[in-house]
Amino acid sequence: MRPVLGLLTAAVTASVAVVVSGFLHNDPRITGLVPGLAMPNVQPDGQDQEPFPRALNAPPPGLEEADKPLVSPSALHLANDSYKFLATNDDGTPVGYSPCRPLHYVVNDAAAPAGTDELLETALANVSAAAGIQFIDDGSTDEQPVDKREPYQPGKYGERWAPLLISWTTPEVAPALADKVIGTGGSTMYSINNGTKSYITGSLELDTPQISELLAEDGGSDYVLAVMQHELGHVLGLDHVEDPIQLMYPEIGAPDGLADGDLTGMSMLASAPCRKDI
Repeated sequence: MRPVLGLLTAAVTASVAVVVSGFLHNDPRITGLVPGLAMPNVQPDGQDQEPFPRALNAPPPGLEEADKPLVSPSALHLANDSYKFLATNDDGTPVGYSPCRPLHYVVNDAAAPAGTDELLETALANVSAAAGIQFIDDGSTDEQPVDKREPYQPGKYGERWAPLLISWTTPEVAPALADKVIGTGGSTMYSINNGTKSYITGSLELDTPQISELLAEDGGSDYVLAVMQHELGHVLGLDHVEDPIQLMYPEIGAPDGLADGDLTGMSMLASAPCRKDI
């Protein structure tokens, strides 16, 4: 059994009230890693006590994994094919997070602009309802964003995959936020023996200085909410589309929220398989 890790990222740039985004192809944070495996826990009677072997540098498999999805995505009012996935499996199904376990998140909020806690809560709630993913707030963290974040950090977060890291930061700390980039986001894929891939954790960075300027504009909070939801869409697995009506379009001309194509794509991500093996 051979686990493989890989990280996909995306970015958003902003200019006044117009948000422009672009996927960072060949991003330096896209990594490949093949860790070794620990031997299964074998008891004296010779019977394995773990249904799935545990990989080295990985938590025990199946933590918090239920037998079925924890929540259901909201019903679609109108299906729309204006969606695209960042990654797919060999059978064409989108790579997503297991809907059968919660996605924990932490926030490095030391530099968060005033009033953004509520905006982030709204963004997470909207995306949760659309994608059928249960988010759990694990509070604040002092973890800083890095190009290649370790998905398993037992010393900091215990025997589990590290939670999604949401950081309020600057280009000095997160160089990917250079120039007009206002946010970046991505998730780490995990597969065993080149089988079905699933996301296990991710990160999302928001440029504090640029967002503070945006919040000072009339209607700026609506654009910040749009940026958050757009980036969360990338974290969960959505790519950019060519339909300007969708929030996942590279330019956000009006912050109207998740449109039918965005919602259709997120509802498909909700059909990702349960993963008691990782």
